[in-house]
Amino acid sequence: MANVYVGNGMDTIELGTVKYLRVVESPEKRFWTQQNWQGSGTQAPGMAYNDFNNKQILGTVPVEEDGSAYFAVPADRFVYFQLLDKNGMMVQSMRSGTITRPGETNGCVGCHESRRSSVPTNHVAAAMRRGPSSLQPWYGAERNFGYVVEVQPALDKHCVSCHDYGKEAGKALNLAGDLGVMFNTSYMELRTRGFVSVPGAGPTNVLPPMSWGSHASRLGKVLLEGHGDPEIDRQVKLDEESFASIVTWIDINAPYYPEYASAYRNNRYGRSPLDPGQLKRLGELTGMNLGDQNLSSHVSFTRPEVSRCLEKLDGGDPKYREALDIIRAGMQMLAERPRADMPGFKLVDRIEIDQEAKYRARLQAEIEMRQAIIAGEKKFEQ
Repeated sequence: MANVYVGNGMDTIELGTVKYLRVVESPEKRFWTQQNWQGSGTQAPGMAYNDFNNKQILGTVPVEEDGSAYFAVPADRFVYFQLLDKNGMMVQSMRSGTITRPGETNGCVGCHESRRSSVPTNHVAAAMRRGPSSLQPWYGAERNFGYVVEVQPALDKHCVSCHDYGKEAGKALNLAGDLGVMFNTSYMELRTRGFVSVPGAGPTNVLPPMSWGSHASRLGKVLLEGHGDPEIDRQVKLDEESFASIVTWIDINAPYYPEYASAYRNNRYGRSPLDPGQLKRLGELTGMNLGDQNLSSHVSFTRPEVSRCLEKLDGGDPKYREALDIIRAGMQMLAERPRADMPGFKLVDRIEIDQEAKYRARLQAEIEMRQAIIAGEKKFEQ
């Protein structure tokens, strides 16, 4: 990359602001369900509040003072790039993607540059005077990014002691990790209460630097500037990894599920442990339309008794007991068959097991054919 400060809006960013370039992979989608979540479009199964993709952070590389970067990426991976400041917060993001073939060298003028422009021939960028940078891992090995694994621990450590069910701060913003019909409580709260600014599946126009992501989000502002209450800010001190986990989650477009595969293909959104009959009955008992996506966190499979759908029922009412039993049945289902946002998730549906076996077989055949081509041999598909 010749100069990250070249391109739509990047000339407004002060030289030296961009310190790192992050490489993110969007893995292929190989599993589908008839059940869906409606965000910026149809997700089947549901993956995030209004984004379709799971993400995998491959690592970061330095950006030189003149805005140049030179780095190596794994071949045959669908990746995109993000520019980060000294705090690891996104300045600008590529919203398409690219693939580099084995041994191939690609280049670009800048960030969202004009397609008719080219690198100046009379200037040698600082990064080009050395070898390519290696990707520095993001807190461990490559992995699909999952909200419950990556973000919720930071909230549990620093926030949930106040922002929980039954707490005063929890009324304004509940950051508990209780699992709901589709997402967990904190994810729905942050997405529906306007604390996170991400574009989802659109718009298609180029967005200016810092117009979305952690710099444009209320949550990012709180992390940088505090709560505005000296006593609270004295007690709440995020460690480096917790800060990075939260802002990185926002900047890669607030994903939730790490996997497209589903443990509950035929249930609501392809994610609910309650079957359609159970969910309908729970709605009848509580007088709440639990088919409404915005109410998907009104059920807690982690602590059934705190479920918001039960608030209008008296504890001595038979309806309360039946409703609670249904939620507890969902909790038991998740214990026996974890879904993709939980530890222990694995393929359980015969359709997906067969799809995975076919994929692995085809992948192995492709590897063998590539090896034959390199060796100057021929290999025919069996």
